[in-house]
Amino acid sequence: MTGAPRHVRLGASWEDAYARCHQLAPEAFERDRVRNLWDGEWHAAGNPTEATSPVDASPIAGPPMLQLEQALEAVAAAAAEHTEWVKVDLDERRARVARCVDQLEAHRELLAVLLVWEIGKPWRQALTSVDRTITGVRWYLEEIEPMLAGRQPLAGPVSNIASWNYPLSVLVHAMLVQLLAGDGVIAKTPTDGGVCALTLSAALMRRCELPVTLLSGSGSRLSPALVLNDDIGCLAFVGGRDVGGQIASQLVQTDKRHMLEQEGLNAWGIWNFSDWDTLAVHLKKGFEYGKQRCTAYPRYVVQRTLFDRFLAMYLQVARSLTFGHPLAVADPEDEPPNLDFGPLINPAKVTELHQEIDLAIQMAATPLYRSSLAEGWFLPGQDTSAYLPPVALLEPPGASALGHAEPFGPV
Repeated sequence: MTGAPRHVRLGASWEDAYARCHQLAPEAFERDRVRNLWDGEWHAAGNPTEATSPVDASPIAGPPMLQLEQALEAVAAAAAEHTEWVKVDLDERRARVARCVDQLEAHRELLAVLLVWEIGKPWRQALTSVDRTITGVRWYLEEIEPMLAGRQPLAGPVSNIASWNYPLSVLVHAMLVQLLAGDGVIAKTPTDGGVCALTLSAALMRRCELPVTLLSGSGSRLSPALVLNDDIGCLAFVGGRDVGGQIASQLVQTDKRHMLEQEGLNAWGIWNFSDWDTLAVHLKKGFEYGKQRCTAYPRYVVQRTLFDRFLAMYLQVARSLTFGHPLAVADPEDEPPNLDFGPLINPAKVTELHQEIDLAIQMAATPLYRSSLAEGWFLPGQDTSAYLPPVALLEPPGASALGHAEPFGPV
């Protein structure tokens, strides 16, 4: 990065991105709100919530929250669409999904800009997320036939409830593969972010005649429709342990098929080791997107006799990390910077982690490294309340939150 950041990249403001969505898919995007999708129609239903971007706290479109009665109507319509979709042969399903993937690729940069503003992904990582969605589904387009041999579609549509951090490469990818396999699809937008990226993706799916339903609402309020409803053929959940545990307890008394992917605390053990340069590359990559992913490794358990070498390598990596506004540039026509991470999903998460860090130190953890916001890449006067500089602690006690829980931040 060269020069001081003074501008948002030309054409990449939130206003520009939303205007392009409205122009591209006016059926899904009103000038001041997005719509919910069911029964093949976009409905101006639900109460739009106020939302702000984690990038700079500026207003963005929030999810239009439905009531249970509306969600029940939508699920019934999705079940009827599923009944018709199972009659469509694989070649036709493959052709429609392929057309949709082509459309996603045609709007690759717009989808990436939406990911930046809605969930704070750095620019190149946002592009990678879109690309992984496209290449992943293309792989299934080539390989799906033997996977379906001897199998039948589900008895009803798949209900997808996913976390906010990968709305395309997890949720949209899963939806398109489910459609390819012969199942209708329902998806709930995460309340924390991603509604516009998902709405644009769903609009492209619908134009390719794919039976997609996209709903916004409180998970607890819509649970009778999206989790327990007899019309649902399978539940696919990606998210935290607390919500996942509640869903599991609801389903344990039923025979409903389900997939639950929940958070975990990953760790690396460093024993009899010497390839520090390779580990440094891996460790830095682990900070991508501020470790806001279930595959991040927030913990290293190091052989005591190697700790000095590990620490020398680790501190060099920590000092090299770059973070800040994902679209801030010195000149409006510059390419966005290649940052390691941008903001966390919201200021509340930053406050939570600051409290957990302080508590762990009070309980005898040793701070090894703490950067500051002064090291970040920010516009003059920008709101930085959703940013957390990288932090490293030695031996957080097991009784502290950081001793046993996934931080989901650069800690």
